[in-house]
Amino acid sequence: MSADSDRQKRLDALRSRVREELVDEGVIEDDEELEVVIEDEDAASSISLSDRIARRRRRTGRARQKRKEAAYDAVRDGGDPSIVRLPAALRERAEESWVLNLAVLLIIVGSVLGAASGALLLSTDPRDLVSSSLFESSNEAYVHGLLLTQLDAENGTGGDGMEGVQIDLIRLSDDSSEARTESNEQGRFTLSDVAREPMLLRIQHEGYVTVERTLIPGEVPDLTITMVSGEGVDAADLRTESYLEAALQLSTAIAVLTLISAATGVIGGLEARKGERYRRTQWLCGLGLFSRGGIFFGPLLILLGMALLMLARPQFDDQS
Repeated sequence: MSADSDRQKRLDALRSRVREELVDEGVIEDDEELEVVIEDEDAASSISLSDRIARRRRRTGRARQKRKEAAYDAVRDGGDPSIVRLPAALRERAEESWVLNLAVLLIIVGSVLGAASGALLLSTDPRDLVSSSLFESSNEAYVHGLLLTQLDAENGTGGDGMEGVQIDLIRLSDDSSEARTESNEQGRFTLSDVAREPMLLRIQHEGYVTVERTLIPGEVPDLTITMVSGEGVDAADLRTESYLEAALQLSTAIAVLTLISAATGVIGGLEARKGERYRRTQWLCGLGLFSRGGIFFGPLLILLGMALLMLARPQFDDQS
C-alpha cells in the first residue's frame, strides 16, 4: 500500500505541473476543468533540458509582451512614456520628494563645479604659464649658418662654401652689435652665446648683395643662404608669429561661456526645486552641461540630476 500511495502522490504532483504549464502556455484557462491522463510516469517525467529552456523562453516572451501591452495601455490612458517604460520599483518612487531633492542637489553641485572651472580659467593668464619655470629656457642661444655661392647651370659651377664673409648680429632694440664673425673655408659660421631677443643678421661681402635676416636666436636651427653677385639688400623676416594673444582671447571667451553655462545650470536647479515647469527646467539644466566642471565630473552630475528629474516628472505642476 505504501508503494501505491507514493506512486499516486507523484502522479498527482505531475498532473498539477502539467496543468500549470498548460495554463502558462495559454492552452487552457485557469478555471477550466481538464482531465490529465498519465499512463507512463517515467516517460512523462523525462523532460529534456532543451524543452525546459524552450518553455522558459516562451514564458519570458509572454511576460515581456504583457509588459509592453500594459505600457501601451498606460500611454493611451495619458501616462508619461518615459516613466511607463521604467521598472515598477522606480515608478513607485516617482512621487517621492527625495527624488526631486536629490536631482536638485546633483544639478547645483555640477553647475558650481563648472563655475569654479570658469573662474579658474578667467583668472589664469597664459603668459604667466609660458614664463613659469616649467617652460623656462636658457637666455642664451646660438646662430648657425652656411653660405654658398650661386649656382651657374650653364657652366655647372657654384654651390660652394664662401670663406671670409663678414657676419654681424645687431640688436634691434638699440642697433648695437651683439656679435661678429666670419665664415670658415666650408662657408659655415656660428655666433655663440647671444641673447634671445629680436636681432638683425647682416651678411655682406664685396661684390655681392647684402643679406639681412630679422630673427630671434634659437628659433631658426640652421640658416642656409646663397650669396648672389650684385648690389643692393636682400631682406627677410624669419621671426615666427606669436599666437599668445589669440590664445588669451580664446581662453577668456571660453571662461565667460563656462560661467554663463554654470549660472544657467544653477537657475535650472532652482527651477527644479520650485517644481513648476518641467520642460523649461530640463532646457536650463541641459545648457548647464556646457559648464564642464572638472572636465566631465560636473556634466556627469548634471546628467544624473536630469535623469532623476525625468523620474520625478509627475511632481511638476504642469505635468501632474
